[in-house]
Amino acid sequence: MYPARWAHFAAMAMRPTVRGWRRNLVLAFGVGVVAAITLTAVAQLLNKKKAPDVVQNPVVNLSSIPQQGAILGERGAKVTLIEYADQQCPGCRFYTLNIFPALVNEYVRPGKIDMRYHGFPFIGSDSRTALRFLLAAGLQNRLWQLQEALYRHQGVENSGWITDDLIRRLAAQISGLDVNRLFTDAASAAISRSADEQLASAEAAGIPETPTFLIQVGKAKPYSIRVSDVTQFRAALDDALNG
Repeated sequence: MYPARWAHFAAMAMRPTVRGWRRNLVLAFGVGVVAAITLTAVAQLLNKKKAPDVVQNPVVNLSSIPQQGAILGERGAKVTLIEYADQQCPGCRFYTLNIFPALVNEYVRPGKIDMRYHGFPFIGSDSRTALRFLLAAGLQNRLWQLQEALYRHQGVENSGWITDDLIRRLAAQISGLDVNRLFTDAASAAISRSADEQLASAEAAGIPETPTFLIQVGKAKPYSIRVSDVTQFRAALDDALNG
C-alpha cells in the first residue's frame, strides 16, 4: 500500500464502503505488512532509492482476452474488479507481477469477471507520463499489456525512468500496438485531459493509496476490499460472484 497525499484522508467519508463478507475477510494490503508478504519482499518494495530488478518476459498471457479501453475481459461480466494504480507504486508492481496473473487466468479468461484500470498518478511526473501512454494504449485496446510491461521495468521513483526510448522498446514488443500512433495519441490534448480527470476523480472519491481495489457487482455501488494475497482475492471475488 503506497500512501497518497495526506489530504486524501480528509475525503474518506466519500469512499465506497467495505462490504460485510460472509467470510469476514477484511485484511490490509501494505504498509502494516501482512504475513503473506515477507519482510524481505516488503523492504525491497519500499526501497525508493533502488530500482527493482527488471523482469524481461511478460508474467501473464493476455492474448485473446477482450479489451476495450481500460476494461479487460468480457463486457457484461457479473463482477468487475476496479484497480486504482500508479505505475511508480511498488505495491502495484508487486500485485501485478505476483497476483494479477492468477486472477486473469482463473477469473478473467473464463469470463467470470472483468477488470477496470483507473490511473491515480499522484507520486510524480513519471506517474503522469506513464498514465498518458497507458490511456493512449487504451485507444488501441492494449492498455493492460503496456501497464504490465512498465511494472516489469519500474525505475527509481521520479528519476525520469519513463523515457520515450523505454516506451518505444516495450511498445514494440506488444502485438497489435501501433507505436507511432501511441506517441501521437499520448501527446494529444484529449489524453492530457483524461489523465487530469482520472487524478481528479480518484481524489474526489477519497482514494487514499495505491493500489486500491474495489468490487462492483452488476450496477451496484462499488465497495472497497482490503486483501493481501491471491487467496484473499479469490475469497473476495468468489463472495461477490456467489452473493
